[in-house]
Amino acid sequence: MTARSEVGQPSPLGLRLVHAALFLAFAAGVGAASAPEWTHLVGALAQPFHAGAASRWLVLAGSVLAAAGVVRLGWDLARGRSAPLWASGVILLGVMATLAGGNPLGLEQSRAEVTANLELLRVARRVHLQMVHELQSHGETPRSQEAWRAALQQAGADDVRVYTRTFQPVRPQVAWMPSESAVPEPLVPGQLAVHVTPDGVGFTVRLVGLEKGRPVLLEDDQGATLILRGLYNPDLPPPSAPQLAPSFPPTP
Repeated sequence: MTARSEVGQPSPLGLRLVHAALFLAFAAGVGAASAPEWTHLVGALAQPFHAGAASRWLVLAGSVLAAAGVVRLGWDLARGRSAPLWASGVILLGVMATLAGGNPLGLEQSRAEVTANLELLRVARRVHLQMVHELQSHGETPRSQEAWRAALQQAGADDVRVYTRTFQPVRPQVAWMPSESAVPEPLVPGQLAVHVTPDGVGFTVRLVGLEKGRPVLLEDDQGATLILRGLYNPDLPPPSAPQLAPSFPPTP
């Protein structure tokens, strides 16, 4: 579409205004769709860690194209001249890139820190239940770090999506603690701070989540550090194995 009536001649003012209004509306739609992506990108670059994958690059590119077209269209409109065909074309390319960027449904929720923390809690709970099963079945908790790492992987560690400011994934990991009060150094989101008692009859797991882009120990509803505990109880009957959970032999 062009706003020229003849080559080299400006089109009538009314036609230029209609043309500008139409393509500015297209560009406004692109801007509205790209605003959350720019917000996420700026926030991710400003913090050590963030939840959710990188901004959709097609939507970002579309907004840049649309902005370039709007600048030229507005410049020519202010000077009383017809906008060149390419200005309208790049705005349309911006619209197409935005549409190709995919459906944003659920993106905001997936990028929330609380979502990442809840996913970590669900994974840690599966590990906790598996180790309680091992404890009650064998009378002691596996004291091998490899056994805990295997349980973590089996529990769906890849479901937790946390990234660095350079968009490198940060996977949940086991941090082996010498005591229940010890804190991992450095703190990294997704850590399971595990302490197993020397006799193997008890263990604790604390979780490192995200708060304002920084790693913190997760807390319960009362503001105390969230701790998943396991303690051997010989009076309980042997538990049935959790579904899809690996079994680990007792540590010699």
